Amino acid sequence: MPWSSRLRAIFGDRNRHRLGTNDNSNNNTNEFPGSFPGREEDEEEEGIEQVSRNSTNSHAFRESMHKIGGWVTYLLIQPIIIIVLILFRLLSKLISIIYLDPSKLNRDELTDPIDKVCKFVRNLEDNIPPSINSFHHNQLPPFFEGSYTQALYMATQRGKFLFIYLTNSHNESASFIFNEIVINPEFIRIFTSSNNNVIIWGGDLTNPEAYQLANSLNVTKFPFLGLLCLTRITKMTPEGPQKEPSKMSLVAKLQGGGNITSSMHNGADLIKSKFVSKINKYEPELILIRRELKDKFMTEVLKKQQEYNYLQSLQKDMLKKAEKLNEAKTKEYLEYRAPDFLNLTVQAPDTAKIALKFPNSTRQTVYFPKTMKVEDIYIYVELYKQKMLNGKSRSRLSTAEAESKFSNFQMKFNFKLSSPLPPRTDLSTKRSDLIENIDLIYPNGLLLIEDE
Repeated sequence: MPWSSRLRAIFGDRNRHRLGTNDNSNNNTNEFPGSFPGREEDEEEEGIEQVSRNSTNSHAFRESMHKIGGWVTYLLIQPIIIIVLILFRLLSKLISIIYLDPSKLNRDELTDPIDKVCKFVRNLEDNIPPSINSFHHNQLPPFFEGSYTQALYMATQRGKFLFIYLTNSHNESASFIFNEIVINPEFIRIFTSSNNNVIIWGGDLTNPEAYQLANSLNVTKFPFLGLLCLTRITKMTPEGPQKEPSKMSLVAKLQGGGNITSSMHNGADLIKSKFVSKINKYEPELILIRRELKDKFMTEVLKKQQEYNYLQSLQKDMLKKAEKLNEAKTKEYLEYRAPDFLNLTVQAPDTAKIALKFPNSTRQTVYFPKTMKVEDIYIYVELYKQKMLNGKSRSRLSTAEAESKFSNFQMKFNFKLSSPLPPRTDLSTKRSDLIENIDLIYPNGLLLIEDE
């Protein structure tokens, strides 16, 4: 709306008509020929130009403000939004660390096979009818505490019967197998009277091992109770009958429960006909398999023991050989060093007067040059004990040969040198030091020789 129209709407129409004009004209213009434009027309044209100018200015102003708003959003608002999002994510992670998800705990706490079996057994105990709880002490058979892989290993390597009990908490067709078979005293007696040759493992389909086992055994109904054992067949060959290697086989099973209750009314009879009969059938062959497995195990143990004894004997021979070589090299080294210690019982300048007291209470005073090392005292004692200070021990090695041969040689001594005065200092840690640098023995001192 033009500004002039808005003003007229507010203050009313106060236009005056010129004389000689047509008052009935709605446009308030003179219609006679040659008339000049009226004042109102001039004002209207000026108003139109003003409105156009104002609209142009307002459009430019809006564009400028829009650009300024975009820069403000880009420079201020967007960084604030990004910072807020980062803070929310950090806060969510912190909350997830502080407040753990119980469902995750439940998933992680049952990763141990023993925990899974214990949970499975607890669920079975909860399903035992109260009447049975009051009459029987052992309500459940002794389920194997471990994974199915461990139970299968036990059955395979030791020739045991293996019962498998699988349940599906979401699809239980009947409770007959549990109430009439699993917790039946006749069924539990199978495990107590078998000399630990029968084991049972159970699991729910929520256990991945139980789920995979159900697929491998082609289980179609639950609950499932099966009996596995090692079996083998005999084939006729030109050399005569030969038995093939044994393998685990499913020899008896019960699954579901609806069709079982209609054909069998007594759980004890079903246990005998389905499982006890199969155990009696395959037990003789399993006895032979157990004996073979035992012989195989003992053979492996004997073989390993023989290998161990051989390695021990070989190691002893190597140690004896190394000891003999070391003794020979030690003797050769002492023969080479003996001339350096022949006249040390005579007092001389720049020497350390050291009294040596031997384990047999004999004492000898020796004058060691101060430039010798503490290890030379050890060598002197060893030469004295070996009676090699009489001048008869001569080495045929030249100086160059000896330096090359004994460059990395370290003698081992079966005695130690220590001071008799407290604190009793052991010189074994100072064998590479010069005698003149040890106040304990320079310029004089007393050392005790103690056998180790």
